[in-house]
Amino acid sequence: MNKNKYHTLEKFYIYPQYIGIYKFEKHLHDIEGILNTNPEDFSTLNPKTYYFFKMPLCGHPQKTSLVELRKRIVTNDPLKLYCRICKWLINSGITYEQLAKLYSVNNERPLSDVHYRHHPVIFTCPDCGDDTPYKEMRWVLDHLKKGGSFKKHCKGKCNSVGMKYSALVPLWDKKRNKISIFAVPANDDNLYHRKWYFLCAVCDKPIDTPTTVYNAAINIPRCIRHKIKSGTSFAEMAIFFSFARCLSAFPYIELNHRYKYYRHREFDIFVNVTCHDSHHFFAVEVDGIHHRNTADKDEEKNQYATKNMIHLERVRDVELANVNLENFNNLIQRKSRDKTELNQIITELLNRFLRWLSTLNMEKEQFQELKAAIIEEIQHVDVIRDEKAIWKQLNHLGKKLLKDDPKLKPIFEQLREDVRRELGDFITVTEQDIKRPFVCSKCGNTWEQYVKAVVANFRNSKRKATGCPTCANKNKELNAKLKKKHLL
Repeated sequence: MNKNKYHTLEKFYIYPQYIGIYKFEKHLHDIEGILNTNPEDFSTLNPKTYYFFKMPLCGHPQKTSLVELRKRIVTNDPLKLYCRICKWLINSGITYEQLAKLYSVNNERPLSDVHYRHHPVIFTCPDCGDDTPYKEMRWVLDHLKKGGSFKKHCKGKCNSVGMKYSALVPLWDKKRNKISIFAVPANDDNLYHRKWYFLCAVCDKPIDTPTTVYNAAINIPRCIRHKIKSGTSFAEMAIFFSFARCLSAFPYIELNHRYKYYRHREFDIFVNVTCHDSHHFFAVEVDGIHHRNTADKDEEKNQYATKNMIHLERVRDVELANVNLENFNNLIQRKSRDKTELNQIITELLNRFLRWLSTLNMEKEQFQELKAAIIEEIQHVDVIRDEKAIWKQLNHLGKKLLKDDPKLKPIFEQLREDVRRELGDFITVTEQDIKRPFVCSKCGNTWEQYVKAVVANFRNSKRKATGCPTCANKNKELNAKLKKKHLL
């Protein structure tokens, strides 16, 4: 080779004996190829043989000849003065540095040898550090536009169930799922089809029934004792609470709330008892005031229960006292909507359930164990004491809370402090099944009244009366004195 003819190109030549000073990275550049191809003496190069040179505009190694390199420099075509990878990236808006950070060290071939379409590649997410394999490099140019983030395309932790639904992280049962929530890809199968185990959001205990991630995300995971659907009356919740408290520990008993037996038709509370490899069913319907117009449907449900050997009990609202159901006697008629009345109703239901169990021909030891649990529950039924625990079963109240209405703040602040603290998250503006204790902010007098009545009085009063009977009587006496004085 005539060294003087190509001496200006020597600065682009990569000397293998000094490979360390170039700071080429093994997963990005073919270092082994450079060492095996380039001779140590520049003067020994054949002008038409291909060697590794640093490309003039990017400085990355590219295999070319002295003749070809000089021709490129003379023509001054920018596209020909970049390495093959940088030339790809010119129109994509992605810099070589950005691509180099994404290109994983676990790739089989260096970045400089990757073909645009034919070679599978692995990218390392800069956010989570996990590798994501793709079939071809073309994906980078098509999807990682200028200013784009790799995070939404990552198939590692960034695209895991744990990252997508961070609220489920503390509820994930790693012991039974046998995998970390951050190791489960958030794909269609894992989100909507495959079922996983979760912990109860209320008591933090394992839930026996697995569910999909999607269902867990929209319906907070709760065990059978703490899972009540929205739109449920307090009476229904209280009954379910007592049944769950005494029955949930027995593996041969399955307890369901709003059990669907045919399309949209359901039983409010449904108990499935397995005995001698056969199933026996006990159901409870809590009929609210809207059942005044559903007598036909109620009778159909009664007939369905009889036909399918389901023992059905009905708890009827006070307004349904005059609404009769033909050929059905398993009724408990409410005399009021007062919460304290539920103690007697729940006790009666548990006694009826116990009598029904005695007809199933269960093993004596099994029956006695179950009987003891039910009797203990009967002795401890107290819906007022357990009110907060009963409300906690419900995912969403679906009604406006007293504490959330700024106009009713004076009423909420007059609730006795312990009630406000313990039950403030559950008391609604329309509550009328228990009288709450109020403390007058003006005179300090204590009285009890339904929240709905106090709210209605406050809204209808021009002077925004807070409902205190002592203050109301004083106002009456004052008005009487003024009226008498005016008449005189």
